[in-house]
Amino acid sequence: MAAILWQGLFWPAIAVHDLMALGWRAQFDFDFIVHLLLLATWVVWREGADGRAYVFGVLSVVMGGMFSFPYLLYAIYKAHGDPRALLLGVHAPAPTPARVQA
Repeated sequence: MAAILWQGLFWPAIAVHDLMALGWRAQFDFDFIVHLLLLATWVVWREGADGRAYVFGVLSVVMGGMFSFPYLLYAIYKAHGDPRALLLGVHAPAPTPARVQA
């Protein structure tokens, strides 16, 4: 339990230390941080860059998969499985009558 609390609360310090060591953990941490930042950028853009979008972006970085997986499931549900609506969010074109699903 102490390891979870220590590494969970102080993950930035551990990640920076790993990055400076230039070992295999540095590669993993770098890839993971880039993944989190790219996902947060996409979430903010997809939601329209308003206040709620920035909250979602911060949550996707801080909480990782605990926020991102439910967010993606909800986004898939709201998009009715349409990849364009899923990826573009508020930027997706309005559905035409031919594209509306029953």
